[in-house]
Amino acid sequence: MKAHLFVSLGFALCFAACAAAAFSSGKVRSSAIAGSWYPQEISLVYAEVDQFLADASPAPALAGKPLALIVPHAGWRFSGVAAAAAFRLLKPGDFDRVVVVAPSHTASFPGFATTEAVSYRTPLGDVPVAAAEAAALREGGLVRTAAGAEDREHAIEIELPFLQRRLRTFRLLPILAGETSPEDERALAARLAKLADGRTLFVVSTDFTHYGPRYGYAPFGRSAVAARDRVRKQNDEAIGLLLRKDAAGFRAFLDRTDDTICGRSGLGVLLELLPLVAPGPEASLLARYSSIDVPGFEDENSVTYASIAFASARAEGRPLEAPPARETLPADAPPLDERLGKRLLALARATIETELRGTDALPRALDDLLPSRPELDRLQGVFVTLERTDPAEIAREGRLRGCIGQIFPALPLREAVIHAAMSAALRDTRFRPVEASELPRLEVEITALSLPRPVASWREIVLGTHGIVISKGGRKAVFLPQVPIEEGWTVEETLSHLSRKAGLPSDAWREGASFEVFRGQIFREAEESHGAAR
Repeated sequence: MKAHLFVSLGFALCFAACAAAAFSSGKVRSSAIAGSWYPQEISLVYAEVDQFLADASPAPALAGKPLALIVPHAGWRFSGVAAAAAFRLLKPGDFDRVVVVAPSHTASFPGFATTEAVSYRTPLGDVPVAAAEAAALREGGLVRTAAGAEDREHAIEIELPFLQRRLRTFRLLPILAGETSPEDERALAARLAKLADGRTLFVVSTDFTHYGPRYGYAPFGRSAVAARDRVRKQNDEAIGLLLRKDAAGFRAFLDRTDDTICGRSGLGVLLELLPLVAPGPEASLLARYSSIDVPGFEDENSVTYASIAFASARAEGRPLEAPPARETLPADAPPLDERLGKRLLALARATIETELRGTDALPRALDDLLPSRPELDRLQGVFVTLERTDPAEIAREGRLRGCIGQIFPALPLREAVIHAAMSAALRDTRFRPVEASELPRLEVEITALSLPRPVASWREIVLGTHGIVISKGGRKAVFLPQVPIEEGWTVEETLSHLSRKAGLPSDAWREGASFEVFRGQIFREAEESHGAAR
């Protein structure tokens, strides 16, 4: 049986090349893939995890907590929703210890390897390693330390932010699989069975068929799109054997098809483990789709992702078969209610506080938005504005401290607010980044936008009602609806200022420019509004 290590080095469909990270003195395993396979900013990690959890809500849900999970490990763009379909089953306090068995994509070694690090680091913080359990596993030679094997490995780390978000605190026992035999898998299963105390979750990190010339596996023709049905049928066979917990049948399937399931060793361990710790656990398929099912992605290669849960009872419902298509804000959508607006303001402030102070303000604000509402999951443009409140600072530097957002909707409202708040505080190039000490002297404003629509002439613009987008010669600029009113400008003055903001002459709006308008619903932390050139 081939180990299929080739899958690692050409792993473009799993989103990005690994960003090598220093393995700090053998003590903390630093993040190797934050900023490429998933975000490196704390707030954006929370934003994406919670959006994936919301997107996965059509997947079946268990009545109780699972004993074990099978989850994919590609870049979040591709497999995030499938992974979330499994991790959404977890709640804080469910487990004290999580065992993650994953394939080694960057190093070859016999048997299994675990870590000597004291913790694994992600943008959400350090996850302590179950050091005593790791040391005990290394006794006897089946499990070893493989120098450098975990330094650039993605298959364990990619799961950790989901676990951190759902469980809050836990100890991690990371295990990488190298070249293994069925005997190795049975032996490791017997040792892991001793850890099954009702407070330990077993996770197998694996993707399924890697198809196409990139992976050297194309038995049904070069194009994954053309071979879609046959690849799906083959994956259905593999998943069916896992659902039946048929270890011998699964190994026979791999021998017969040579399928490029990278986590085959971990799956073998799980199939041997389940009868030892919980006779008769029920298996539920929660999600199954491939990378070519992801909206906006086209390629002749594909990777299949699946999530499976093993628990005392089977989940009801159909598995998630593709990431959901997100709805864009309808043109006739009613305004957001004031209560939701206040929570969005709290979300924006919590985003900045978490980025600058490393607090748990953002996850608490996200929890306050639950249960999910349709408005939060629709694509909608939004701006976040930060304004100074200290009179001396205003006199010296002006009221505006940052303002960034999206005119054209590309993110769900929940995620858009977090992106805009983080960017307004840290990425508005007109200002130095906001510092934590400034937060008490800043007010937050959110402007939720309608869809922009073109107008035939600038004469159709209604100040105070319309936000304005000007376009000319490849240049664009925008003002929110409140800007000209706060500044006391006429239409002509507004368009002159807007032209200069776009890097154009002040009279460029008079000829050859095109305009789009939109409406904005404003939520402020304070009642009074303040003038600012946004």
